[in-house]
Amino acid sequence: MNNGRFFLGLMGVGLIGSVSSYVFASDSVDVGTVSVEGQAKDSGQMVQEDAAKARSTVTKEALNKQASTENGIDKLKYTPGMSVISNDDTGLSGFQFTMRGMDASQIGVTMDGIPINDSGNYKVYPNLLGDPENLEEVFVTQGTSDSDAPHIGSSGGNIGLVSVRPTKDSGAFVKQIFGSHNLKKTFVRFNTGNIGGFENYLSLSHATSEKWKGPGDIKADKIELNSLWRGDDGNSVNAIIKWHRQEGIEYGTPTLSQYHANHKVDLPDRIETKTKNGSRYISGSYYKQAQNPFENITSSVTGRFHISDSLLFTVSPYFYVANGGGASAFIQNLNSGSNKGGIYDLSNLKTSNQYKEDGVLTSGSYYRPSWTETWRPGITTKFDWASSMVNNIEVGYWYERARQRQSKPYIPLNSDGSPSDIWANFDNPNQVKDANGRTVQGRQYITITPAQKIFLNDTWNATDNLTLFGGVNYTHVKREGNNKGSLFDQPKKVSATYSHVLPNASVKYQVNNNNSVFYNVSENMRTPQNYALYNAGDSISTKPELSWNNELGWRYQSDAINYSATLYHLAFTNRQLSTKNSDNQYVMKNIGKVVNSGIELELSGLLPQNFNYYASYTYTKSEQKNDISSNGVTLPTKGNQVAGVPKHILNLMLGYDNGVYYGSLAEHIVGKQYGDMTNEQSIPGYGILDLSLGYRIPYVSTTIKKPTVRLSVNNLLNKDYLSGVDSNSFSSKKHTSNGNTYKASSPRYLVGEERFFEVSLEASF
Repeated sequence: MNNGRFFLGLMGVGLIGSVSSYVFASDSVDVGTVSVEGQAKDSGQMVQEDAAKARSTVTKEALNKQASTENGIDKLKYTPGMSVISNDDTGLSGFQFTMRGMDASQIGVTMDGIPINDSGNYKVYPNLLGDPENLEEVFVTQGTSDSDAPHIGSSGGNIGLVSVRPTKDSGAFVKQIFGSHNLKKTFVRFNTGNIGGFENYLSLSHATSEKWKGPGDIKADKIELNSLWRGDDGNSVNAIIKWHRQEGIEYGTPTLSQYHANHKVDLPDRIETKTKNGSRYISGSYYKQAQNPFENITSSVTGRFHISDSLLFTVSPYFYVANGGGASAFIQNLNSGSNKGGIYDLSNLKTSNQYKEDGVLTSGSYYRPSWTETWRPGITTKFDWASSMVNNIEVGYWYERARQRQSKPYIPLNSDGSPSDIWANFDNPNQVKDANGRTVQGRQYITITPAQKIFLNDTWNATDNLTLFGGVNYTHVKREGNNKGSLFDQPKKVSATYSHVLPNASVKYQVNNNNSVFYNVSENMRTPQNYALYNAGDSISTKPELSWNNELGWRYQSDAINYSATLYHLAFTNRQLSTKNSDNQYVMKNIGKVVNSGIELELSGLLPQNFNYYASYTYTKSEQKNDISSNGVTLPTKGNQVAGVPKHILNLMLGYDNGVYYGSLAEHIVGKQYGDMTNEQSIPGYGILDLSLGYRIPYVSTTIKKPTVRLSVNNLLNKDYLSGVDSNSFSSKKHTSNGNTYKASSPRYLVGEERFFEVSLEASF
């Protein structure tokens, strides 16, 4: 995307936030309790919660003690219910995570109330998570997507990232990081203090790193602007803008056999060629084709206005624009015979691919990224009415109109096989044109998704010890698809509408000062991904994925110890899966029912002599309730564990913090994971030990405040291991039934990073 447009947009939204402060208001959806004073007495991994549902919060102190470059999702790796797997510890590369057996595309994620899941496929990308230095806390509701949350793709559960607020005093915060694989990051945040009633900060960061395995590197730049106005009457306005731009090479994900042959296997560092019928052609993958550029802005102006002593009005408009995408690392061929869709005149192209003697391409093959441009405006409004001393009613409305343009243009290659341009913007002149001047596309979709939600919640403090909650929301989503035609498709317009009434209820009983119990039940809906509009067959008739979440919990909370235990049962119907049919065309498949059930335990407390401890354990049985049919073959999946979901996750942490020195050892243990849905291939469990040390220099000068040196070492014992499933398959073995054959398909896995260290020096001025 054109940089000028991005910065004009950035300035424009900033001016709107400053000039129109009387229109907008502050806190975002369920931001939780924000505390910015003092050091945590314990690990900071667990706070005292009072919600009548499972909820976990990681405080800023705990975020700071983990590796500084890890993003907000990475830092949830010790949280109960969560299994977080990253390509590396830079916080910039891809990651996978599951929560109670749900994958990342089934979990709603917000940043200061802005939905940051992809509006089409609901995936979450690290480029939208901002600088971790600007996070105040990260919270997780493991099973229930809040009724006022701005999501259409959450089958259950919600993750919220909350930014730090500007300070009343002016000053600066500076942090410099050095780490393994030539990692460098510089972060600076300037606080203006109070200017005209507004408190503001501006932060900038620049990060670079080499990949820890295979050739290639990654670099990223971020800018964040936060402006806060607080009135004496409790009214507030908070405007937040985050800009991010990065370029990098993706990691290769090996099959099990490839990993066993070479634990550091990655994408080839040179072009591979083969000879067929006397002609040489490019074959396989190449790291310079595995590009993943991305640029985005998220902006919101949110706030709260006290209309009366008993009525609070909150309004939160937001706008999210993004542009980017990458290639699958496979060179794409294009010639005059490629026009299967019939909409282009390719007479200006060669009839076949031509190569130099050394195999380097001269014409015929191209870089073809999967590109997406997104524009996503939305607004949430709600009223909170304390109708009596014991009753509070919330009513609100959320609306969003997301627009995505998805393309696959063809870009010429340089002599070494690298793309001549990695940015595939819609108006990029470096893309292949046909004889009529039309840009040749391998995909050309425009999807508009108007979504709206009306919600009503009532909290009733029936007695001093008993709290009842009831809520309902009506969600309505329309997907309008415009397939503008490509090499493979004729132009076509399609649409689908989805709506559902989603109830939720909970009860909490405070047994005494320390003990409480709760029960929560809710229904959640995940609208089909936008691919349902364009995939083959009857994909457009795909039904929304529905889930019922039940959880029963107990908490013990005191000054010295916090303990929680939650039993959960999460039942899905119409579980959605994107796969290919016998003609190698993508289709949406309903794989029936899945039931996730288990227990989550969390424990945190203090020990003598400034020591503290933290532990969490999660047991997840994620059971497929139906056999799956693929290409006429019925595969034995009924009763099996969902691929990529470990049954057991255990975290143990011992820490020390006397206010000057701190340190911790954390063991992260993950059980076996299956790579296929028939449970015929798996990777073993593993345990990783992480070390964290820090020294808060007591006094340097009146100018330099709170200088701190931090050391983080992940995978301290340098263990070789596969950390998780990148892409699963129906089955890793051949199956035959009714005269049909299902060919084995190899799952691909993420390789755990080798020992990684990071040193940072930070201070305020």
